[in-house]
Amino acid sequence: MTDVARRRADWSHLRVFFAVAETGGFNAAARALRLNPSTVTRTIDELERQLNVSLFTRGPRGVTLTQSGLMAYQRVRTMEQTAEALELEVANAESLPEGRVKLASPDGLAGYFVSPHMPAFLRANPAIDLVIDCGLWPDRPLEGEADLTLTFSEPAYADAVGITIAYMHYALFASREYLDLYGSPNSTTDVLSHPYIHHIAQTHQKEIWGERAIAFQTLTKKRVETNSSAVVVQAVKQGVGIGALPTAILTVEPSLVMLDVNPLPAAKLWLVHHRDVGQSARIRTVVDWLKSIFEPSRAPWYRREFVHPRDFPAAEPPALPASAPEAPARKPRSA
Repeated sequence: MTDVARRRADWSHLRVFFAVAETGGFNAAARALRLNPSTVTRTIDELERQLNVSLFTRGPRGVTLTQSGLMAYQRVRTMEQTAEALELEVANAESLPEGRVKLASPDGLAGYFVSPHMPAFLRANPAIDLVIDCGLWPDRPLEGEADLTLTFSEPAYADAVGITIAYMHYALFASREYLDLYGSPNSTTDVLSHPYIHHIAQTHQKEIWGERAIAFQTLTKKRVETNSSAVVVQAVKQGVGIGALPTAILTVEPSLVMLDVNPLPAAKLWLVHHRDVGQSARIRTVVDWLKSIFEPSRAPWYRREFVHPRDFPAAEPPALPASAPEAPARKPRSA
């Protein structure tokens, strides 16, 4: 590994040296760099001390490079050209929608509501690679910091940019087979006598669920407890019991049945990124894509106000290229 502590020439000093060599004088370099002439003089003196050589011969008409100064100038000019190439390369990379984008998301959101839209997005953006971190293997996290985060918690740190992109309206669900066997509860009180599939976030996220919903969750007969939304969906689908799910689940799992009892609170879904990251074209492309997935004018189940599943329009398939065949839309079913 390179020992960065052994640097003898400060990078900022070399920048000043290059300006003096290019302009032929301390005053001209000071004007080009918008520095005080005395600062330029002190910087060159310090650089010569660090290198233990004389870089310039001072004269009444300016300065000329010594033999050591000429060698240094050739090296620094190469460094300057490399820096310019680096700036151009990085600028181009950030201005084009290409590269890797890491999205952190709860597993249910990523698996049921984002993944169905991936094929069309990746075909339209062949230079973008997605990394989806659902946080389910904390001791072996996917490499790199998240560029974007889907979360139900409002961002609290200063440099975060957070936008609300959806409202996930929760209700109680069961499978048709389960209800045929055990009957359909007519109230939240009736639900308490049924086996319940419980996601622990619905107990611990008090700021989202509210006291009444948490009190209800506390009284349920928990047959399964999990930290995975996918487990809740599959357990409900397979007839294990009743569970709380967003009404949007009917757009991807239309066989589930929403119970005719009071719906639970809505959870606000945030899309969060660091302020600086938002300048990247690849990040903006993914942000626009995620916003389109949860666009309430297209998908009314994500609106602020509650829309009952019986009023859902026919579920639209993810957008596909014109050459690809479209799958038939499926209408969700409710009790």
